[in-house]
Amino acid sequence: MIQGQSYEVQGLLNAGLDKNEQPIYVLLYNLIIQNKNEEQIVNKFQSYLQQFRPFKGFILIICSQDDTEMKAIDVKNLIKQTIQKVNSQQLKRIDKLIVISNNQNYGKKEKTIPFSLQLLLKDKIHLINNTSFLNLYDIELHQSILRFLCNQIEFQEQQPFYGRELGSYPIGQSGLPVFLEEILQFYIKNKDNLRKQGIFRLSGSHDEEIKLVDQLLQSNYEAIKISDSDVIATVLKNSLINLKTPIFPFEIYQILRDTDPQIPTKEFIDMFSIFFAHLPKVNRLTIFRLIEFIKFVAKFENENMMGLYNLSIIFAPCFFRANNNSITFQIFNSKY
Repeated sequence: MIQGQSYEVQGLLNAGLDKNEQPIYVLLYNLIIQNKNEEQIVNKFQSYLQQFRPFKGFILIICSQDDTEMKAIDVKNLIKQTIQKVNSQQLKRIDKLIVISNNQNYGKKEKTIPFSLQLLLKDKIHLINNTSFLNLYDIELHQSILRFLCNQIEFQEQQPFYGRELGSYPIGQSGLPVFLEEILQFYIKNKDNLRKQGIFRLSGSHDEEIKLVDQLLQSNYEAIKISDSDVIATVLKNSLINLKTPIFPFEIYQILRDTDPQIPTKEFIDMFSIFFAHLPKVNRLTIFRLIEFIKFVAKFENENMMGLYNLSIIFAPCFFRANNNSITFQIFNSKY
């Protein structure tokens, strides 16, 4: 896990995947009680769940970092204030609900888990004494997470891969985000993938996408070389489409909308030159590199059926995205 980043919400930990590649989330009783941020926990937890394919299961662990024994009533109240406020359809996706407490008297499930949740989860609820029993449930947490749960280190939660600023990704010698350069190089060195009909139009496996993103978060760019080309394309598009600020920032949209599409070409180029001069360097380099790449892919149009027109439709959201005001603007004449 990356150090130096802060919690998105203290008390809710995204702890990776279990051996069956299901997401693991941890509720930390002591931090939630300390910060009194139950509503934030609920909102963030729901946003986590929305990132995964519907009906995909997940693991939920409830524990405390300190030596204070969690009583049955403590756990029940915590669940009522957090988990039970999550959409019930999402809660049905819980594959295992595990409560960890060294309190030998924290009671039976009936005393610890609200009745409605017992009915929903049935035999998916497990009460254990310490983290060493997690292996029994195919859960193997990273050592840094285990140490954090035991309050031996301060854990800094990893920044999500999607939804960042472009410049916040690790930058390589080319001036581009490393993952982006590695993906483009993959296709350039493996041209047969560009001959596949519908390349960049077709989406890859969602589960394989999650695996690749997890590897990229760990800076394991070698994982790109052994991934399916449609999965790689999906990660490329989703990373750009979901940028916190689009490659072309929202500020220029109003200007584009108000620009006469029939203005002389030279004036249009001069206007865009001003835009480019004010863009961050990583944005400028990314735009130029992507345009070169799109033109390269189009050379295989006879085989992949993806000419410049089709590729422009596919990649347009990677450059522009509607903002909260839903500003729309005219599409300029194709001569531009």
